[in-house]
Amino acid sequence: MSGVSRNRIPSLDGARTASIALVMTSHAMFNGGVALAWGFDYGNLGVRVFFVVSGFLITKLLLGERERMGRVSIARFYLRRAFRILPAAYVYVATIGWLMALSGYSPYGRVAPAVFYYANYKGWDVVLVGHFWSLSVVEQFYFLWPAALVFLGTRRASYGCVALLFTAPLFRMLSAMGSWPTPECAFECVCDALATGCLLALLRDTLWKNVYYRMMVKDPMASAVAVFGGVLTCAGFPDFVRYVIGIPLLNVGIAMVLDRYMRLSRETIVGRLLNLAPVVWVGTISYSLYLWQQPWMFSHLPIAAKFCGALACATASFWLVERPALRLRARIMERLAALTSAAAVVSAT
Repeated sequence: MSGVSRNRIPSLDGARTASIALVMTSHAMFNGGVALAWGFDYGNLGVRVFFVVSGFLITKLLLGERERMGRVSIARFYLRRAFRILPAAYVYVATIGWLMALSGYSPYGRVAPAVFYYANYKGWDVVLVGHFWSLSVVEQFYFLWPAALVFLGTRRASYGCVALLFTAPLFRMLSAMGSWPTPECAFECVCDALATGCLLALLRDTLWKNVYYRMMVKDPMASAVAVFGGVLTCAGFPDFVRYVIGIPLLNVGIAMVLDRYMRLSRETIVGRLLNLAPVVWVGTISYSLYLWQQPWMFSHLPIAAKFCGALACATASFWLVERPALRLRARIMERLAALTSAAAVVSAT
């Protein structure tokens, strides 16, 4: 399928599809006044899947670059991410700002947290850019993690991720109690989901050698950890149970389920479903879909119109913004590689 890499990781695009489907359904139903089932926030589940997948994928890409090239270039990583993330995001923000200006509102101060990726700290008063809190978290992760991996090394970076698994729940709890100055969506309060994905990439081969882990992942009940953690995050449980026990279990469960269906993509029904062409396609455009679902899902249109409108805008964004930006990135990276090779030849002579 056009736009899908032949070297893609099995089931990963399907996981992205599941993530965006949960978020969109949650937004659409919330705006329609439909209560969340049993007080379970499946939009939050979708975002956590997104975080775990992001942590896993970025770490795997960095490790792959180090294996191929002998080192990780932080500058090139930032350049690749900038072309991947910023064009589609800024086109969306510019469109929203233009619509706000047409409606008589000043967009500048209201969209600044989205433009500079600090929405998870500053907050927002415009729902159309409210979803940038999660994009801000990931952008901050992109800024911090490559340097940590390069300067700390794999082992120490793994220890750092483990430390985050214990500290983030504490920050979450303190924020919920009003004893921490940042909101619950601040990086230090949610980074354990990203750290879980990073650890999966760092320790995946080692974990698979463990007979007990292998048995758990191969068993269909691998999802039980995620289900149990999800139940503990439901409204009605005390904050300590939800934030300190439920969410960490949910993160680990998501990582185990992700590992299961990456490894067993052909042997299981769910694995095959995650790799169906339409599911993979939605996962491919999931970034633009996440950007553009916000105005549609929070509109007062019929459900079908919401989803069709979001898919149409996301498809346009993918072909008209994302793909050209990636082609430009490829040309720039090729030129940089050529200049580097020429410089190496000159220095050798």
